[in-house]
Amino acid sequence: MSGLRLTRRKSVLRTAAVAAVGVAVTSLCSQYSLGAAAPEPLNADPDIHWFGSWDQTTAPGPTDFFATPSSQSGLSVMATQLVGSAIAGKPLAIKVEGIPMQGAVAGPLFNTQYPPTNKAISYVFTDFEASNKGTNLSNIATTVGQVRGSSVSTNAYVGGFDLAPLTSSDPFRRGALTYTKTDYDLVQVNMANTVLYPGSPTYRNTSTGDWGNPNNNIRTGLFVGPIGRMTAVQSALNASYNGANTTAVGLPFHKQVPYVARFNNWNNSSLDNDPSPGFQFHPGRPLGGLTATQTTDQMMGRGDFSAQIMHYRMRGAYSVMLLGEGANSGVEGYSSADAQQDVRDGWYGASDSRVNHANNIFNQPDNKVATMTLNPIIAVGGAPVSQSTEVNGTIWSGVYSLSLKQLDILASNLDSAGHILKFGTVGTAGVDATDVFTIKTANGYTFDQPDGVGGRSINLEAGFHRLLQFDLVTTRVYKSAADLVANNSNYDTKQIWLVNQNYQVFSNNAGRNDVGIPEPTTFGMLAAAGSMAVICRRNRSKKIEA
Repeated sequence: MSGLRLTRRKSVLRTAAVAAVGVAVTSLCSQYSLGAAAPEPLNADPDIHWFGSWDQTTAPGPTDFFATPSSQSGLSVMATQLVGSAIAGKPLAIKVEGIPMQGAVAGPLFNTQYPPTNKAISYVFTDFEASNKGTNLSNIATTVGQVRGSSVSTNAYVGGFDLAPLTSSDPFRRGALTYTKTDYDLVQVNMANTVLYPGSPTYRNTSTGDWGNPNNNIRTGLFVGPIGRMTAVQSALNASYNGANTTAVGLPFHKQVPYVARFNNWNNSSLDNDPSPGFQFHPGRPLGGLTATQTTDQMMGRGDFSAQIMHYRMRGAYSVMLLGEGANSGVEGYSSADAQQDVRDGWYGASDSRVNHANNIFNQPDNKVATMTLNPIIAVGGAPVSQSTEVNGTIWSGVYSLSLKQLDILASNLDSAGHILKFGTVGTAGVDATDVFTIKTANGYTFDQPDGVGGRSINLEAGFHRLLQFDLVTTRVYKSAADLVANNSNYDTKQIWLVNQNYQVFSNNAGRNDVGIPEPTTFGMLAAAGSMAVICRRNRSKKIEA
């Protein structure tokens, strides 16, 4: 079939389906309501990776991204876009903003399977930002009730903006939690929509005066702060909500789909060093007690953002909702296409086959998270010390499969000083705990020095990300480097994770001096157009913590 004929056929199909919705959504419901469906996976075999995009309201959307039409657009528009997503073979998702939908809107939406493939709505992202938390929780509960009470979309994932099952463990936070585990349980959601914006005023940083990094490194906080929050939420999901199951979908298996961006410093005066109205972070200018030199290269680069995305996946995130697009990109000159590509590159290595190697491990049924630590082992004075990533700016994450006999580790150092990072054991004690070794000889032997860093560490340069690939092998582990060189009998034969490759990855970091903003519209422009100010404030409120 020629491309022209195929395009024409798709166009006819789309036109017919959209027309059916436009004429009468209720008749569509009666025609296609075929019973409850399981939520469509956002990640399955190596070729399936779906991400949300807040500003992508129309179908079909760019590669790998699904549309999220808004409740503010009305029933007909939402249904039309859902049909468009179904035709494109993408998961169906909506946003419910401002107030809950009326039953006359929610009923047809959630009780319909959309043609031509009879898909149900699988993901519902709510965003209620009243000044009263109780009102927001009530509105979320109303939406959950509408979804669970439907005949078709009852199994969908439903979440609330910034709603996650935390108690007090948000390690790098400033201020109180917006919502708690009690709130999460009360409204009976099954998707944690954690807010992970580098630059948010809810994170501590060198610029806030209460950060532990001795090198006055803003970039450290921008990078590891969100990873720390994501880790805390995923640990809670794993402990109480079957979050560690990476393959099953449905009501009992809660997922984390966090809101992500490369940068957003809305309402954060500690990252504002521009005299004009608004919030702008200019690397290379003085900021508070920091000199211009100390703020140079302190923006999150594009490679840093991709690395951050990969850390999220390696620690258990199910997908992401991207807010770093277009007018809301958070960085001057950073386009929607740039942000989308950075997510792809981080999640499955779209532009780098070395990173894509990890994707194959993720898609094994027995894949497991390698670590959730926020206290890596760093060589201090030649001795290994467990030290907070807040202090050293260094963090590592990984994924492994015993059936595949492969382990991939991403190690990042966003500090301004290099560090020697030592790996310990990957796996569960008494089950599959296995030591990790980073040095080997040509014949596949290695060595260990229990009191030092030995053959189990890497030199992690300042500002770099490294991807290490390991094989599960049985080999000689000598007692020291000297024994290894002498090739004597002072060794044990062990099963270990032994390094295969050590790559520098995500090196596209020329953007570390880019200007960070909440959005490019200045307050001066808003003052000149009052009606626009109202609209822009409303748009902005969707993208910040309440």
